Amino acid sequence: MKLNRIYGFMLSALMLSACTAQTPVQDTAAETTAETDTTVDVLSLEAEKTEAPVISDTFSDESFNAEKRGTVILRYTEDDAAADKGALRIFNRNNSWDGAQYNADKFRGNELEAEGSFRSTNPNVRISIQYTVNDNTTYNTIATVNTKEASYSKGSGKYIVPKNAENIIVYVESDNLEDIYIDDFSVRVCGEYTYYPEAVATEFVDTSNYPSLKEEYKDYFRIGTATSPNLLKKEPYAELIKAQYNSMTMGNSFKPDSILDHNKSVRDIEKYMYSPAVKFDAVKTELDFARDNGLTVRGHTLVWYSQTPEWLFYKNYDIGGELADRETMLARMENYIKNVMEWTEENYPGLVRAWDVVNEAADDGGGMRKSLWYKTIGEDYIEQAFMFARKYAPEDTKLFYNDYNSYQTRKQNDIITFLRPVAEAGNIDGIGMQSHINVNINITQYMTALQKYYDELGLEINVTELDVCRGKGDNWQKEQGDYFKRFMSELIELRKKGLPITSVTLWGISDTDSWIASDYPLIFNDDLSRKPAFDGMIEAVNSQE
Repeated sequence: MKLNRIYGFMLSALMLSACTAQTPVQDTAAETTAETDTTVDVLSLEAEKTEAPVISDTFSDESFNAEKRGTVILRYTEDDAAADKGALRIFNRNNSWDGAQYNADKFRGNELEAEGSFRSTNPNVRISIQYTVNDNTTYNTIATVNTKEASYSKGSGKYIVPKNAENIIVYVESDNLEDIYIDDFSVRVCGEYTYYPEAVATEFVDTSNYPSLKEEYKDYFRIGTATSPNLLKKEPYAELIKAQYNSMTMGNSFKPDSILDHNKSVRDIEKYMYSPAVKFDAVKTELDFARDNGLTVRGHTLVWYSQTPEWLFYKNYDIGGELADRETMLARMENYIKNVMEWTEENYPGLVRAWDVVNEAADDGGGMRKSLWYKTIGEDYIEQAFMFARKYAPEDTKLFYNDYNSYQTRKQNDIITFLRPVAEAGNIDGIGMQSHINVNINITQYMTALQKYYDELGLEINVTELDVCRGKGDNWQKEQGDYFKRFMSELIELRKKGLPITSVTLWGISDTDSWIASDYPLIFNDDLSRKPAFDGMIEAVNSQE
């Protein structure tokens, strides 16, 4: 990391109006099929300081700037559906994040706008951004474009890149692994451009005098945060977590794509056909931290349509073949749940108090999401997952269903419908309310939804992934702080009335390491200074009689 210096000349960096069309310098490479370094735009040092950077690929011929991401092959192809009859084909994809990428370090500290036209048999294609801050790498979505097989769909989005970010990459990806075609792609600066040649060092504040959330809320519910291994290695973060929280959720390490071992599974198909190989290297840092510092863990997540490698659902784990049958997938599901739960309990007994058994199974358009779990097993896959989880979970471990927008009436009704048989069988303990919300969400509607889950299903409530996106006004910090105060006050009131709300988890520590960093949704700034959102949480509990 080059975060140990602050470059004085940054303070006098030249400002330039941007979001205007500029002419990029193109590579001459006809095809990118190997891991070679290419330059997005070739500018002199002086030009870098005065001109806003532009990434632009029209894919009108065999010259393009895109670099491969992952296992893919990138190739210019003639395409009658494209505006200029040419496109970039992305194929040989083996992971959701495999795609095309561009170095975007020159956009550091600025707001960018990314735009592209795509076609694919995948239901959608994402424009995403990856960067590292304080040794922690984050992956955020800039825009999601719904795609069609025969024609191109255009989409765009904006994103504010932190000044302390490095290794910045803008890329194209999709959850499904079918080919992606790009007609045009561009990234431009919006507003005034400031040149930052290096990441600005983060000067962390002293947090030792902050009131402790876990102590303030000890009479009501546990207070948790989402973590990553690299953040825990930074002393300011580690000390803040130990002081503020008594629960933690791994942001990515416990997800199937971090645990399932493709290479080992395919090396011995006969052995692993019905019980895919697993590895637990990714989870040990965080589990060790929790164990050594008195935090409990929420296991997130076992059965999910996303961040579960697609090969799991195919015969012989070969995505070029046929989908596996119901019996095979039931066996794989059971053995995966068994292996994860038994390894965790054997190596970290009593540490994981709750599991998100099934995550995001409700479709935004209504009903159950038609995921590969659904397609291979059937609409009872949720019941099956909870049955297996109950079979292998330690006796005092709670089993949860977790979802976003689960306070919305139609989605809530769908969730209640497909969880009712699970509850009647005694295989579920609680509802996880992800709670990725904003200051305009009606708090009364949200609290009414919590009560309904309890009334209809008799389930415990966890707020599992709380963040509150800022408003657009100049006074957004106070507005966000007031919202946090009202939200937490209402949760406490429901708890005092007997609703079993047992845990509230914030989805990240500081705004910079949030998955939606440009919306500033958390309670600490990137230097770990407290925001009005933190003060709002403290005021909410201190105002109780």
